[in-house]
Amino acid sequence: MTNRGLRDEPAFIRWAVAETISLLGTSISLVVLPVLVFQLTDSTALTGLISATRVAPYLIFGLVAGPLADRGDRRRLILGGNLVQGAAVATIPIADMFDVLTVTHVFIAALVAATAFVFSDAAVFGAVPSLVGPDRLPAANGALASLASTAEILGPVAAGGIIALAGASTGVWIDAASFFVAILVLRKIRAPFRLTAPPTERPPLSEVRNQALRFIRRHHTLRLLLCVGFCNSMAFGIVLGLVVPNAVEHIGLPKDDGRVGFLFAGTGVGSLLGGLIFRRLFRIERIGPITAITVATSGACALVLSRNTNLWVAVAIMAVFSMAIRTTVTTGITYRQMVTPDELRSSVNAIGRMMSWGGQPFGAAIGALVATWSTIPAALALASCMMASAAGVAGKFLRHHPHTGSDERPLNASATP
Repeated sequence: MTNRGLRDEPAFIRWAVAETISLLGTSISLVVLPVLVFQLTDSTALTGLISATRVAPYLIFGLVAGPLADRGDRRRLILGGNLVQGAAVATIPIADMFDVLTVTHVFIAALVAATAFVFSDAAVFGAVPSLVGPDRLPAANGALASLASTAEILGPVAAGGIIALAGASTGVWIDAASFFVAILVLRKIRAPFRLTAPPTERPPLSEVRNQALRFIRRHHTLRLLLCVGFCNSMAFGIVLGLVVPNAVEHIGLPKDDGRVGFLFAGTGVGSLLGGLIFRRLFRIERIGPITAITVATSGACALVLSRNTNLWVAVAIMAVFSMAIRTTVTTGITYRQMVTPDELRSSVNAIGRMMSWGGQPFGAAIGALVATWSTIPAALALASCMMASAAGVAGKFLRHHPHTGSDERPLNASATP
């Protein structure tokens, strides 16, 4: 189907609007929270770790959130998750207003919000295919990626101005408000958030989880993509966690310089290009070359970034880096959604998120340690080596194994493994 068809779907339009609003607020926090932590602590390690808080809870709750979304009410999980995220994030500027904000408070609030995100995000994986149908899923994911990238461009630029004019904690108010606005928009969607009705007799969460794990074990391509994604995610965690320290200590920006927002805006521009490319590039038979080329490109960017000391060159590098990352991630998500039956979609994708995204906190921790004990360029060079290794694995093994394996099932297969 064409993008015109997607624009004619009211439910998808509302979904896209809600996602864009929420991501606009999140993209502002992506800049202001690391700046806020760095201002409170002057610690490269803690600043690197704050970027990992959004991911870490997936490693703890992912195996519960996915099955819960598959056997229950995805709408309730999505709305409730947004509510908790907004409330948790709002405590940060409130505490700052009363001059009682500490770095511990920032981490706790970020972790609570990230935990709520795990449950809503698991439900999202199953909800999007139900809104657009299987034929339009790649186009829908590409469109959502482009809209998200637009938010990622505008948010960091706005964050830079907010930091310079009103202080970092003020920007967190916008993130909190975005969750509540998104709830109001999502409540107007009447379409079901699943292709099949939830089971009348709800199986234990452990049974749904085990079915999803069996499905992944029997699916060669899916397993390989998840392993490559985990390594790529660790490297991405290193780069993302060191954006602010690299800007201050290696490029030479002052800690309160709003121009740091341009680095994050560069990632937004790259993500936008990645979303636009994805809609035209994706074919299920191309997942091997797409994955290998985009991961290798990310690794090359990390290597160049480790040697660069110019702000505007760094902005351009981050744009290309983010374009490659966006294409890699959207390829993996779309593939998982297409080959997984609806009754397991949230569970399989939550497990996928745990692996292909869950490497970020480990990467952020490794990057912070290497940067502290050695140098920031050394940490970025390590990220480049990790991505190069992941690209080599993807190129070698996906070339010899087609996307369909002996037990792989198409979208909407009715039988569970």
